[in-house]
Amino acid sequence: MNRFSTRIVVLFALVATFPVALTGIVWLGVSHWGAGTGIAEAEMARTQLRELDAQRKAAVSRLCRDDLAVDTLLDERARERPSELDYDRLFRGSMQAAGLQALWVLDSLSGEVIATGHRHKVLGNEGAQLTRQARSAGDRAYVVTLGDQEHQRFLVRSCSIARGGAHVTLIAGHRFSDLRRLDPRQLVITGEASKRDEVVMELVDAEGVPRGAVVWRPRFDRRGPPLLLWIACVAVLALGLALMFGGYLNRWLQSSVDELTAAATRVGRGDFDTTLRDGPRGAFPATATAFNRMTRDLRDAREQLRQTERIAAWQDIAKSLAHELKNPLSPIRLSIETLRKARERSHDDFDTLFDESTKTILQEVERLRNIVDEFSRFARLPAPKLETTDLREVVKQTASLHAKGDAPVTANLPGEPVEAFVDADQITQVLHNLVQNARDAAREAHPAGGGTVGLALQKKAGTITIRVEDNGAGIPADQAEAIFEPYYTRKEGGTGLGLAITQRIVTEHGGRIDVESRAGRTVFTVVLPHA
Repeated sequence: MNRFSTRIVVLFALVATFPVALTGIVWLGVSHWGAGTGIAEAEMARTQLRELDAQRKAAVSRLCRDDLAVDTLLDERARERPSELDYDRLFRGSMQAAGLQALWVLDSLSGEVIATGHRHKVLGNEGAQLTRQARSAGDRAYVVTLGDQEHQRFLVRSCSIARGGAHVTLIAGHRFSDLRRLDPRQLVITGEASKRDEVVMELVDAEGVPRGAVVWRPRFDRRGPPLLLWIACVAVLALGLALMFGGYLNRWLQSSVDELTAAATRVGRGDFDTTLRDGPRGAFPATATAFNRMTRDLRDAREQLRQTERIAAWQDIAKSLAHELKNPLSPIRLSIETLRKARERSHDDFDTLFDESTKTILQEVERLRNIVDEFSRFARLPAPKLETTDLREVVKQTASLHAKGDAPVTANLPGEPVEAFVDADQITQVLHNLVQNARDAAREAHPAGGGTVGLALQKKAGTITIRVEDNGAGIPADQAEAIFEPYYTRKEGGTGLGLAITQRIVTEHGGRIDVESRAGRTVFTVVLPHA
């Protein structure tokens, strides 16, 4: 028998024997109990319901502040991309982990019910109604009524999050039946409390209007027969002892469960160095050992995957480079063969052919040199040297360099400095690549003039965005992802590495680059973390 089993046996043996041993004491002391006992019991219930409300408030706040499912949902809605995730399932896990029984995730603007953590069928304009109630209630606990049954009534709290253009409202709490879990016979939810009832908690709606109360009603009359009173006292003592030992057991188990939950959360976020104590002091040593073995295997698998991805990436680049190198070799070979045949036949126009062929050879050799130089820059791109930089000055200098010409660049900058922890030279290279591509697209679409390029810098909550917009012909929808692949180009004479280098620099700065395009308008958006 292990340590955990021994504790369980001892604790429940105590719970079973102590009420019997204390029966005589209870019998002697029952006559000294007064009417104040009922008030004390009601106060205990009131305290526990307050603690449940504090737990509910903390859980809702934690969901809004630090929950992976919420972060993923906001990120997808900010990018306006269709979701492929089962958010009902994800939020069901978040709800259960927070100890809640109901959870709605709503669009704050439209009232759309995005997901629910509990099993509930959305009817009519219920989402819009819930959103209005959450807006009216603010940080206050309030009652949500969706029907006449007790399981259709909830005591909830709400919070709202806005990030990257996405606005989400979370409403979460407990069913009325859970408020009475302490003692369903004595805790009663009523629309109107009588004078004899001991009110434990007032229930108000989102507007602050009273909608009922939780009251305490004793199961027995303490002025009744002594035998009934004695039985009730023994039951209360037994319950108290069970709660005391159960609480101790719960705290011991809960610490191990919380440690396991926190470790699993960290692993879910990619921290595979997380380990658990697998010694005898823990409640689940075998589970801890298995968990540590799992994280070790995950670390090994992740490293193997990285190696495989690096090999595959370089294989693709090698194939693309070989293809690009073959293109100039064909005209070089053809020019040399033409010269050899002309010389053998003593062609009268040999000098002219020699001049044209050597020019072709030199042009293609120069093209080969450019391809190799660009590949060398891509392969040897140094790690960014991060330092605090005012991006407003970087953007301003880039715009001034391209302010004139067929497609002038205009800048929209904030009035205050925008500081970020970046490599200023590499970010300048990113902007030059994007602006030059935008100007080329604008000039090609407007050969007679009228091409424009806009450069904008904006600081948002936790992020900094740089937008490069042009009025060119746009990028076909089926090519929007391919433009960042090495050696993909739509420009004559282009190397196809400019946007690949740009994306790599932005990624190594912990950011991302997005593209949105339609006929007559293309926008590249660089998103960087705030300093």
